[in-house]
Amino acid sequence: MASAKREKLLNVARKLFETEGFHTTGIDRVLSEAGVAKMTLYNNFGSKDGLIVAVLEQTSQDMISRLREVVTQSSNDPYEQILGVFDAFAHWFSDPEFCGCMFQAAVAEFPDPESKPSQAARNHQVRVCQLFEDFCSSAGLPNPATLGQMLAMLASGASCTARQIQTREPAEHARQIAEILLERACSGDLAPKTELFQQATT
Repeated sequence: MASAKREKLLNVARKLFETEGFHTTGIDRVLSEAGVAKMTLYNNFGSKDGLIVAVLEQTSQDMISRLREVVTQSSNDPYEQILGVFDAFAHWFSDPEFCGCMFQAAVAEFPDPESKPSQAARNHQVRVCQLFEDFCSSAGLPNPATLGQMLAMLASGASCTARQIQTREPAEHARQIAEILLERACSGDLAPKTELFQQATT
């Protein structure tokens, strides 16, 4: 029963935080819609911020698992799997219920980089980088870690733009840029510039 209440609270909080924001969603409303007492919150998450962190972690893990599943089922070619991530984002952006990236919203609402919600949001970006790096490594592309960071930046930028204009176009444009990036990586033209990129991101 305790586990069921915990999951109910997580699911309700995830929906409300995603659609209405973190600060504007009062914890009493979350508890009311979840039908649980404050003791459930305190026993499982300690505080509202603890609940936010749990929601971000769960959402991140679900999203990465889903992306990996979708792109690997659509193609056995690692090169196409990389581009498939952007196709998955385009599908997400075209969903009528799309209301922006929860992780970017968390960074905006919790500007202190030392805050736990901000750290949880940044952890998601690390997972996205790792996802792309894995596909780049499988494709035999040079400098997969750096290339993964570049591709993750494209995906992040597409998510930010999509929230503003509410279309799938940002993901489609990011896919086109990713194709150019991958072509340059395959030809070796990207190699001299990756050192500068690594210096700028360290």
